[in-house]
Amino acid sequence: MKSATEVLLMKELELERLKKEIEALRLTAKLLGEEKQPVAQMPQKYAKVVQLP
Repeated sequence: MKSATEVLLMKELELERLKKEIEALRLTAKLLGEEKQPVAQMPQKYAKVVQLP
């Protein structure tokens, strides 16, 4: 049986992972909604690639 501390830690880690996934999805939705731009003209903040599981 897992202790309450272990469960809390696992839930906190899962929450952080989900926050990153949501941010990546928001960015993707924003990029898909914009007009197509050459990569060289994209703002630098969009140049970061995030790999999700």
